[in-house]
Amino acid sequence: MFKMMTINNYPWEKYCILIAVILLFSACGKLPIQVVSNPSTQIHEGADLLFINGDFQNALSEYEQIYKTSSVPEDRNIALYGLACTQLMLAHNDHQYIEAISTLQKWDAAKGSAPFIENHHLLVLALIHHRNVIQEKHRKLTEREKNKNLLISRQKKKLSKMVTIINKLQNQLEELEAIDKTFQEKRKPL
Repeated sequence: MFKMMTINNYPWEKYCILIAVILLFSACGKLPIQVVSNPSTQIHEGADLLFINGDFQNALSEYEQIYKTSSVPEDRNIALYGLACTQLMLAHNDHQYIEAISTLQKWDAAKGSAPFIENHHLLVLALIHHRNVIQEKHRKLTEREKNKNLLISRQKKKLSKMVTIINKLQNQLEELEAIDKTFQEKRKPL
């Protein structure tokens, strides 16, 4: 009555099911799947993962270690790039920013015209981080400026009131002196 459909009858279904099974097992962590695009970049994956997970001090140490110990120019250059990105993330003052940018320039010079194989995501994260740092500094500076202007405005109002009070007191003093002078003249013997 019903003919059972088999995978053999539909070859494209084989691939769909196989892909679904692979995705299911890899999502559950049962089937380790690793795509290797460039064996040389495997050396840097641990450092890149530390960077992406926000462990910048350990990422910095890893990149430095790879840069110092690798004999493969490509690995050294990738490590130098990671080092520059990590230095950017850790920079908290002008000297550190300058050092990070110098490292990035050193990487660029060493790279020459070779194809870009470094993890571009690292630099994007570093730039996003600095955008946020700059925005926060700008927000704080704007808030400080606003508070300073508010304080200046209040001080000007107080000063204006004080000037008004001083002028009033000076007028009263002049009036008292005039009254005293008139009183003194009336008391003089003729």
